[in-house]
Formats: sequence, structure tokens, C-alpha cells
Amino acid sequence: MSENGPIFNPGRAALQLATERFIVRPYYELFKHLKVSGQENIPKNIPVVIVSNHRSYWDPPILCVATRKPICYVAKKELYQHAQLALLIELLGAVSIDRQKPSLSSIKKIKKAIKAGWSLGIFIEGTRSKVPGTLGQPHTGAAYFAHANQLPILPIGLIDTDKKNSKCFARIGKLIQPGADLEAKTWEVMQSLSELTGYKLPASRDLEHA
Repeated sequence: MSENGPIFNPGRAALQLATERFIVRPYYELFKHLKVSGQENIPKNIPVVIVSNHRSYWDPPILCVATRKPICYVAKKELYQHAQLALLIELLGAVSIDRQKPSLSSIKKIKKAIKAGWSLGIFIEGTRSKVPGTLGQPHTGAAYFAHANQLPILPIGLIDTDKKNSKCFARIGKLIQPGADLEAKTWEVMQSLSELTGYKLPASRDLEHA
């Protein structure tokens, strides 16, 4: 893994979008029968914080397929413990972050990506949801980055991406404006994801502050 992390330049963005168009999109449409709806809600020419629920290891590329935007993925540091996985994640345009105590270097990399016109991709649960039909406990990280950078939030509900031999769906909701009350904003996003997916909100409303 590079010490400087991914490079957020036009060439790298073009590479990510070309990979989405010619490799990732055909794969999902052919083998997973992916259906995307709500693309009219995607703003043009501005970065956003793309926030989704998480069902499968293969979810990250779907966000790029659905939005056709270059995405800087915010990935938990635990994923970087394996060198090969770390390399793949970095190639996708990810930035490692400590959810308990985000480092200044990680925040600077994210700001650099935004300045270059990249959107952020964040799975609000922080990990894959294990309970069928239910969203996992959320983290406030998406609300934090949206507020800190004054970016709108674009919710995307992923459905059945964890099921084999089954159709899967990416449903894009309406933009949510950032706000200073991170907990309230986090639950506003969760409510939107619940409506988009049909999945229940978690029973407990305890938040992870990262």
C-alpha cells in the first residue's frame, strides 16, 4: 500500500469510471441482473457523500455503477491488515480511517479527494449487516464528513446484493442536506435507507461516533 494513499487526479478518475463502464457494470448486469433506479436524484458536476447500507463484500463497486461518479471510499483500517486486499482497496480509490479516532492524515486525504471533484462513498453501518431484512447500527461518520465539507448526502439503498443467483437493486434517494446535529442527520439518512430498501431500522438507536 502506498504511504501517500490513492491519487485523486483526472487520469485516476477516468480509469475508475472506465473500469465501471466496461468491466463492473457488465458483470453486475449479466450475472446479478442489477437494476438501478432514482438516477434523476444524482446532482451533476458536484461531489456528494454517497451513503449506503452494506450487504456484501461486492457492494463498493455498485455505488460507482449507480452514480457514474468517481468515488473516494472511506474504508475502516481493519481492511488494510491484508496486503493484497489493501492494494485492491487502494486501487478502488479508498482512504483508510480509524473509526474510533480518525487521523489528521486521513482527513486531509479525504479533503484532497473532494477538492479534486471526487465524491465520498461511505457504508453507514461500517460493516456488513448480518440480520436479514434489518439495517445494522449506524456510525456518524457520513454525517460528519457531509457537515465538515458542506456536501449533500446521496442515500443509496442496496437490496439482495448478498444473495446468489438473485436479482439485486440499487435505489437512489433524494438528496439530504448536511447538518450540525450529527446524530439527528444520521437517523435521517437511516430512515431514507429504510424506505429505499424496505429493511427495518435497528432496534437500538445507539450510535457509533465515527
